[in-house]
Amino acid sequence: MANDVVRDFLNLKFGMFIHYNMGTYHAEQWANPGHDPKSFAPAGLDCSQWAKAAKSAKMNYAVFTTKHHDGFCLWDTEVTNYDIASSAYSGDIVQEYADAFRAEGIAVGLYFSVWDRQHQIEHGAITPEKVEFTKRQLTELLTNYGEIVCIVIDGWGSRWGRGPNFEELPFEVLADHIQSIQPDCLVINHSCRADLAFTDVVHYEATHGQHIPYDNTFPSQQGPTLQPSWFWEKHFADLELKSVESVLQELKFSNSHLSNYLLNAAPNDEGLMDENVLRRLAEIGEAIEFTPPLQSLPELQPTNKNVTARVSSRSNGTATDPANVLDSNLFTGWKASAEDDSAWIELDFSKPERFNFLSMHGGYKKAIQRYVVEALIEGEWKELYRAGPITFHEKHHFGDVTAQKYRLRVLEKAGTPEIVEMTFVRYE
Repeated sequence: MANDVVRDFLNLKFGMFIHYNMGTYHAEQWANPGHDPKSFAPAGLDCSQWAKAAKSAKMNYAVFTTKHHDGFCLWDTEVTNYDIASSAYSGDIVQEYADAFRAEGIAVGLYFSVWDRQHQIEHGAITPEKVEFTKRQLTELLTNYGEIVCIVIDGWGSRWGRGPNFEELPFEVLADHIQSIQPDCLVINHSCRADLAFTDVVHYEATHGQHIPYDNTFPSQQGPTLQPSWFWEKHFADLELKSVESVLQELKFSNSHLSNYLLNAAPNDEGLMDENVLRRLAEIGEAIEFTPPLQSLPELQPTNKNVTARVSSRSNGTATDPANVLDSNLFTGWKASAEDDSAWIELDFSKPERFNFLSMHGGYKKAIQRYVVEALIEGEWKELYRAGPITFHEKHHFGDVTAQKYRLRVLEKAGTPEIVEMTFVRYE
């Protein structure tokens, strides 16, 4: 993709991710296939309300879930009846979304899941017919709804689920097809790794412990949620949402590290944004200040290129190399020896670096029950904080510290300690 197209996308800076689909009506973050299409039944759907809410937050683009992993389509697709035309709603929500956001001057992007559980488009079951099915749906989305700034692809070469991998469905097959229709449409793939082999823009999966590194040079996007999870659930209307301060801190860090900030706001089962969402987005818009626009893109460099990792022990095999915690790749990580009762990992940044935040993915088993994070200050390890257990989405603020070496020590374990990602940064 041409550098000017990527640069212009990064200058959009702030976007709205909109997860709204069959899962909204069944309290399922990954909706099961086979739901009755009639159960998708918004009574008051108003895409212009969403667009005005995005405008109030000073968002410049949006990405809408046209099809999630369950395979239900929010447009009248010609290749299946598992779509909006068979539901209790008579409109074309993709069209209504695109029209409403363009009316507010907001660029239109789409989300599309390659993994389709309704039609068994998944790992181990890819056929030429299923590839053609997928291409035909992408053709519809990229032909019938005007200019699409990006298409965010999920369920393809991913760390989770049963989506196809890049060996059975090569990246170029769909990317080339997309860009044969709209040459400037960026293909942004949730492939859980920080490289440009399978995407035009790296997508850091914020809700799974991936975070933009302090020295990031990849054109990228980071996507957290305003509510507790992607799809709306009934109790969300009464919750305190992600704070204005957190959004502004994360937005500024993202934009100053070559990344857009795509904040998910999920409509409710009426098809409307809850009042608490509308208020919070307006509050964000009142306080927001953007960094200056990018003039050019920097030369690509590996992430954490000056950082080395040292550990107390490691399990057998290259898959447990401690350097894996620095590679922004959710497929790799460090695992200590099972016999290590005092496991630790130390990161050496080659020179003093100032940080106040740590993001981690600690696996899904909560093997590290309690831990302490420290920095080496004037020859002594100073405690920054202690917490536990480590989950797949662990994040902690601490006071500003400048040090060359930082470490995590395991205080209590329940299994073999492991860390998938470990990212120190500084928020202002």
